[in-house]
Amino acid sequence: MDLSVVIPCLNESETIGICIEKVKNQIQKLNIKAEIIVSDNGSNDGSQDIAKNLGAVVSSCEVKGYGSAVINGIKNSSGKYILIADADNSYDFNDLSKFYNKIEEGYDLVQGCRLPSGGGIIQKGAMPLSHRLIGNPLFTKLTKLFFGIKFNDVYCGMKIIRNSFFKNANFFSNGMVFCLEILIKSKILDAKTEEIPIVLYKDGRIKSKSHLKTVKDGLKTLKFILISSPKWMLFLPSIIFFVIFLILILSFIISKTSLSITNVLFAIMSFYLSFQLFMLGLFSSLRSRYLGLSKNIWLDKFFKIFSLRLSVLISTILIIFPIFLYYFSSSIFENDLIKILMSFFIFFGVSLIANSLSISLLSLNK
Repeated sequence: MDLSVVIPCLNESETIGICIEKVKNQIQKLNIKAEIIVSDNGSNDGSQDIAKNLGAVVSSCEVKGYGSAVINGIKNSSGKYILIADADNSYDFNDLSKFYNKIEEGYDLVQGCRLPSGGGIIQKGAMPLSHRLIGNPLFTKLTKLFFGIKFNDVYCGMKIIRNSFFKNANFFSNGMVFCLEILIKSKILDAKTEEIPIVLYKDGRIKSKSHLKTVKDGLKTLKFILISSPKWMLFLPSIIFFVIFLILILSFIISKTSLSITNVLFAIMSFYLSFQLFMLGLFSSLRSRYLGLSKNIWLDKFFKIFSLRLSVLISTILIIFPIFLYYFSSSIFENDLIKILMSFFIFFGVSLIANSLSISLLSLNK
């Protein structure tokens, strides 16, 4: 089988027939062996019957979500290449040959670009202004910055991939962030990729509404980026707060003035924020590596130095030291600064072991 065309579908009876007819015409022109897979996500408007009558294979997907529907469709496909596009006729399936001919040049992933920054065209009314001016450009810039991805339209829903690439990537996203996952994993797996400009047309549906949820999908995207890019979102802020802590300590030493409680508290907060962001970064790094969103080879080197046993030892010392000091010289604790510091040692010791135990759940052998 040369090509499988996967069309995720949810109540698209107004347009699914148009899309399938376009696909059939393109397959005939290319003179290739191909199949059309409609991955239905629970339609109740007769979309399945329309697809079947036009010769498409309908594969039901019980798990809700765009990503679930796409993954389900691909898993039930047998083509060497998989073309993916929506069923609302906003993407022109007459571009099928353009995508097919491009991936035949040896690419693993060829994605369309609707945004003008990549040569694409968005017809009037085809995309909400919030998506066109804020959402898509913002998330595209973030993925370029954090992951070094070259694509100019990360949320474009028309793309073609090699089936072998899909099998190696182990996709998991249920929702719209599948579009980001496929691009990030193409980078991680060193896949050969390309982007081609396309036209986004106005949604062909009249009765049905768009399945996009601007705020909900936007927050999910930010969460996904947060998990996938701890270097920028967590480790860099951690370094900044630690530098602030060092600057404060040096200023205390150089000035040789008596310490105020306010200054000490500010230094402690800077140190603790640095520590907590670092631990969150470790947690996120382990999670992203488990999901196949990063390689993070440095983690193995880090855990050779810092283990759970070492964490327990440090935590025990931090907790016992103030108690030991109080037992032998309780008069020292009449000083408010000493009280604050000793209390922080205990708090930090408990926090360190709690964070370390949480991280160890993601890496039981560390």
